Amino acid sequence: MKQVYLGNSMEKVSEFCLGCMLLGTSVDKNVSFQILDHFLDLGGNFLDTANCYAWWVGTGEYIGDESENILGQYIKERGNRDKIFLATKVGARLKDPYTIRDANGATEWDRVTKEYEGLSAATIRREVEHSLRRLKTDYIDLYYTHVFDNNIPQEETLDTLNSLIKEGKVRYIGASNISTNQLMEAKNICDIKHLTPYLVLQQEFSYLHPNKDADQGITRHADEEMFDFVEKNGMAFLAYSPLLKGIYGDYERKNNYYNWSHFSSEESFRKLKLVDDLAADLGITARQLVLAWMLKLKPAIIPILGFSRMDQYLENISASDIKLTEEHMALLGR
Repeated sequence: MKQVYLGNSMEKVSEFCLGCMLLGTSVDKNVSFQILDHFLDLGGNFLDTANCYAWWVGTGEYIGDESENILGQYIKERGNRDKIFLATKVGARLKDPYTIRDANGATEWDRVTKEYEGLSAATIRREVEHSLRRLKTDYIDLYYTHVFDNNIPQEETLDTLNSLIKEGKVRYIGASNISTNQLMEAKNICDIKHLTPYLVLQQEFSYLHPNKDADQGITRHADEEMFDFVEKNGMAFLAYSPLLKGIYGDYERKNNYYNWSHFSSEESFRKLKLVDDLAADLGITARQLVLAWMLKLKPAIIPILGFSRMDQYLENISASDIKLTEEHMALLGR
């Protein structure tokens, strides 16, 4: 697997980032370790998790410690911390995961965003220590603000993150689920106060784009304005949900995708048919084609591979071997 520079830093990471969200919940320890071993054997090193993954699985048996815990066990058992570029997040953990479900164990989704821990100095200080303990490490390579916090001044958040870098607990910082205007404000604060700026932006991005009037809640699907900001400021861009829960080439998944109404349009149907036809011509799956397409985009994008089964992971990771021509890229467009 190719290595790429992380933004304008001298740090090199794998061209795919392994999304570890469901490790320790939907994916058990044995399969989690097999996938992690396989990913590292291929030359992968970039692992993505968060301090809230994945509390929503099941009916209340998980609280959000699980992914970090399984990665910590893996790192300890394998003794390979120096071979891993480890990213985790703060801000979207639930204040009390035990009270977010009804009597039947169903998540009360309309309450979730109100229950986020947020990005105050005290919260970040507390949660970085908890993440370090679960991950069984004394430093985090990349620490994200998971969601934007409207209740805390960005200056407070950025000051605290800057202190963590100075203390050696965090090497680089990133942001996720944030608008371009909020990123601009963060950059101005860092410039004025001489703080370390965000190096990485992680946003939803895929071959299909949401309709302009779609209300995606906290999600910010990356647009050209955002990519311009990233490129001008030497940031790296990571795409989460690059396959929109695996809908490409799978019409049952598309029809069951809870956010399909955000994407449903004549243009989306045209693109889905284009992907299906080209993938069939190339003898690959539609999902592999979308990932291979994303790897060739400029400015560079690092897709995050999500999965809940081994076969999904193997299908996705094999996209790194697919070589698309300029003609293919021109046909697919952006």
